[in-house]
Amino acid sequence: MNKKISEDGNRILFETDNEDEYLLQFTDDVVDAAGHVKGNVKNKGAVCCRVATHLYKVLASYHLPVRLKSQKSENELVVKKAALFPFYVNLSYEKSDDGTEAPKIEFDLIEEGKTETVEMKALSSSGAATEAQVVEVRRFVLKMNVILKDFFRRRNLQLLGFRTQFGVLPSGKVALCSELTMDSCDIKDVNSRRKFTTTYVLSHLDSAAELYDEALNAILY
Repeated sequence: MNKKISEDGNRILFETDNEDEYLLQFTDDVVDAAGHVKGNVKNKGAVCCRVATHLYKVLASYHLPVRLKSQKSENELVVKKAALFPFYVNLSYEKSDDGTEAPKIEFDLIEEGKTETVEMKALSSSGAATEAQVVEVRRFVLKMNVILKDFFRRRNLQLLGFRTQFGVLPSGKVALCSELTMDSCDIKDVNSRRKFTTTYVLSHLDSAAELYDEALNAILY
């Protein structure tokens, strides 16, 4: 058994025999915002793995660096080793007075086990990343927003926002280093208004397996 590196409820990261790779395993657990496991859905890990693989490949096709190497099994990915930045990036949308929506980016800095929302400049002043790296992360997030909004729109889905993390690959490139799934990317069916979010799944655990299958079909096909 390979050594476990980390676990967040939704995913488990393992060492491999290759010093340049990690094995990432998706679990079937449904986890709330506080990190507590609230249920188990038999197909969740496999669905999240396929969605993450597909969206990684979509973003990579637009020349956005990602850490994906390959899908190993129905619920496992092989990913490149990376030094993760100690902050998350959240993208949501704000409505202006004229009714149009604009992307809003917030940064959650992780320090001593605590997470705090900070201004962009605080990331470099705290040593979490260089100023140039922070600027590049922001540019990548805005690029992801454009790509993903169009990707989902063509499938009659609306992007509501996403939460992600970046890091530095062994090559020195800044890259997307967290997987976009229903755990981190909120979407809504334009026609039915059904939301594919963790909050919605938690309130519909009895039908969660069908919800994940529906999301998979909507995103991939």
